[in-house]
Parts: sequence; C-alpha cells; structure tokens
Amino acid sequence: MHNYFILSDEELFDLIKNEDELAFSELYNRYKRPMIGLALKKLDDEEVVEDIVHDLFVKFWINRAAIQITNFKSYIYRALRNKVLDYIAHLVHERKYLDSLVDYENDYAEGSDFTIREEQFLQELDKLMIHYSPQDNMILKMRMQGYSNTEIAEHLGLSEKTVRNKYSLITKALSGKLKILTIFYFF
Repeated sequence: MHNYFILSDEELFDLIKNEDELAFSELYNRYKRPMIGLALKKLDDEEVVEDIVHDLFVKFWINRAAIQITNFKSYIYRALRNKVLDYIAHLVHERKYLDSLVDYENDYAEGSDFTIREEQFLQELDKLMIHYSPQDNMILKMRMQGYSNTEIAEHLGLSEKTVRNKYSLITKALSGKLKILTIFYFF
C-alpha cells in the first residue's frame, strides 16, 4: 500500500500507467484547484473552467498508457493552457457563426421558416437521443435550457461530477452528428 501523499508527481504517474486509481485521485486533487485558479484568470466562467479541467484529466486517464512525460507539472499546465486557448478560439468562432446566422435570418430567412427548421432540428436530436437513458436525456435537455451542472445534479439527485461526466460523454458522442444536422437545417 502506497502513501500517495508523499509520492512525487512522476511516481504517481508511474502508478497511474498501471491503472492505479488512487494515484490518479491524488494527482487530480493536487492539481484541480490550482488549475482552476489559473484558468479563471483567462476565463470568467467557473463552471466552464471546472469542465475544462475535468475533461483534461479524463483525457489524461484515458490516454495514460500512451503519454510519455518527464515532468508532470509542466505537462499538465501546458495541456491546460492549450485547452483554454482552444476554448477561447471556439468562442470566437462560435460568436462569428451565431452572428452570421443572425445576419442570414435578418437578410434572407423569414422568422417562421427558421422556427420550422429549428423544430425539425430538435426532432432529429430527439431521435438521436432515443439511444440514451431517460436520465441522459434529462441532463441534455436541462443543459439546453440553461441549467448548470449543479442545478441538474440537485434536480436528478446525482453528484455534480456524474452530471459533468455524462454531459461530456453525450456531447462528444453527438458532436459529429449535430454538425451534420446543423448544416442540413440551417444552411
């Protein structure tokens, strides 16, 4: 039995490569708060920042066997910087995309036509969600309605971490399909 608290990051990483979940928890707990604090200097949404840090560690766990590092701290902070920059770039592109949709609607589309396409899009999304549990459906619908992970967790009686995990898995699984639907219905 290891005393994880006294092990170095690199020693913990070696244990993680051998699927030691307690070593992973130690590294996660060691870096979660400092990483959130650092990311909040660039992004002002704590929930988004927590999701970024959480996703970073999920990917780290999934890819642990393939990762080759000599300095964990350097690796994890560089990965955080890249995730934050990717998120900022995504926001810029998303804003441009939404602005172009508004311009398109104002210039070419009639409001009722957009409403019909939006309803068709949501119906197609419902068809995709048939393959998920009712709980997963509720998580996605509540997020689409603007509820936070905390609010969803309280409503469904789940932990916030469970809600975040499930939402992350659902959106990743649906991301390619939603892009196709978006193009089909809105262009």
